[in-house]
Amino acid sequence: MRSSRSIGIFLGAVFCAGATHAHPSMEVVGSTLWTGMSHVQVAGKYAYCTMADGLQILDVADVKNVSLVSRLYLGGGGAIEVRDGVAFIACASQGLAIVSAADPQHAELEARLALPGACLGIALSGTIACVAAGDAGLHVVDISNHAAPRRLGTVDTPDWATDVAVSAGTAYVADGESGLLIVDIENPKAPTIRATCDTPGTATGVAVRGGAAYVADGGSGLQIVSIAPAARPAITGSFSPSAGARAVSLNPEGTLAFLSNQYEGGLQIIDVRNPKAPALATPADTSGMEAWGTCLKDDLLYLAEEMTGLVILDIGNIAEPKFAGGYSTPASITCLAADEKNIYTGGDYSGFNVVDKSQPRSLGLRGSFQQVRRAHSFAVKGNYVFLSDRFKDFWVFDLSNPAEPKPGMSIDLPGSSRKIVVQGDYAYVASDNFGLVVVDVKDPANPALRGSRQIGGYAYGLAVQGNYAYLAKSDVGKLMVLDVHDPRAPVLAGQLKTPGMAYGVAVNGTCAYVADGDSGLLILDIHDPGKPTSVASLDTPGFASDVAVSGDFVYIADEKNGISKIDVSRPSAPKAVETLDTPGEAVAVVADGDFLYVADTYSLIAIKK
Repeated sequence: MRSSRSIGIFLGAVFCAGATHAHPSMEVVGSTLWTGMSHVQVAGKYAYCTMADGLQILDVADVKNVSLVSRLYLGGGGAIEVRDGVAFIACASQGLAIVSAADPQHAELEARLALPGACLGIALSGTIACVAAGDAGLHVVDISNHAAPRRLGTVDTPDWATDVAVSAGTAYVADGESGLLIVDIENPKAPTIRATCDTPGTATGVAVRGGAAYVADGGSGLQIVSIAPAARPAITGSFSPSAGARAVSLNPEGTLAFLSNQYEGGLQIIDVRNPKAPALATPADTSGMEAWGTCLKDDLLYLAEEMTGLVILDIGNIAEPKFAGGYSTPASITCLAADEKNIYTGGDYSGFNVVDKSQPRSLGLRGSFQQVRRAHSFAVKGNYVFLSDRFKDFWVFDLSNPAEPKPGMSIDLPGSSRKIVVQGDYAYVASDNFGLVVVDVKDPANPALRGSRQIGGYAYGLAVQGNYAYLAKSDVGKLMVLDVHDPRAPVLAGQLKTPGMAYGVAVNGTCAYVADGDSGLLILDIHDPGKPTSVASLDTPGFASDVAVSGDFVYIADEKNGISKIDVSRPSAPKAVETLDTPGEAVAVVADGDFLYVADTYSLIAIKK
């Protein structure tokens, strides 16, 4: 389990023309609190890091004082190659991005090429870029004109192309369950699979040196494959992983392999001088890290850690690698609340962050309090913010100075607090393994438990309107309606079984809108709150986890499918308007004026409605 971490203060990202959106009416315009670092390349004094949202450039001239230089939102981020001040980035569903980074403070998108599949891996060879694109296979792209890249050819691969390395007119592809593929790209318009080597695990990373390919093979660790031209490829050696191997790189001499493991397996440094008997080069324990891409420069190894950011290790003495520096990022952004000036947001091991929303296109961090481990919900009353945390049920913060959130009183509540909603002098709390809790916040600095109603089971979503609280219970798929006219003694007034897993709820007038998990949106008539009735439903592409209503539209946080916009001007006949694919997983959404603010797991994003 990770301890509390210091998290750097980020500025809003630069947004390039053509930022991804499915329809012109919804558009991502701002983004901050980036996480999900996957790959890193170092050139000169700069580290070019790919994040879930795009490219982040860091100044690493002084590794003990790494600083942010710039960020460029691309709508995705995967493997990266940097050459002569230009970054070539595999951007998942957003294709290939070519970024001019000659001036790292003002990186600009030079071109974007839409490609089929999920672009995950990239390797350059002269004027050619090979892109591993998931179920679409391997693309070969002409990059001789950076402003106008064009696809030359594609070869379909049997499984899921995740990574690629290129050597001497040949591409080596890590293709999931199919293992290692050897692809002839001498004719880039007609790439051809020449040979295969079925590895025992799931091939997700590959590096090539001399006559061997080194494959990160999931649960089967490192597989060393002989790729001599005159012979069939064959496994000559292997090394067991500390967890699930997903990326591999080599030192220039080809004597060390750096094997990155997910599931907190960390980094393994492996001596591969004898490919038939690879051995651990150092006993140093790096478990606990979600290691991904690595880059070696001199004696410093730069490691992209998915949940914490950039880690820099000094491996001058390979027997005793030492932490040299790094740059911290949040682990996740999963909940938020808004008032007139700020967004309050956090997640797992990401602190309590106050974001200035006066300029949605340039979101800036005003302040933070890092001793928050697992934030579940925020709610606002005047200069006070109430926080539910995995380890503190109801925690008060004084925001008189947003730059320095001041922690105050906390109280224990029954169950495990989730959603908090403030109405008047009361805060209503959805509590896992309990039900509904009512807290008196007439004096916000001194909250007091006022009443509760035990129901049991999981309760995530909550909305309050008038004398009624609407509680979404995901475990049994129900919307529970509680009469709270006497906050000291809430009474169950009614309930309705939903088709799916009721995760979120919003109320507007005589309608309740339920984010119903894999069943999408459910619309209820609550004209008589004690007798809610189903009016209509509309399935959404993903998993509906939260919902916000604004005018005639409902916005669903649809997890991996981003934000779904639905016209509910006629509640009995909802219409899907559009879906905006976000870089991460949209798990919470707030409608605020002309904008939506979304906790997208890997960032906080602002969307123009």
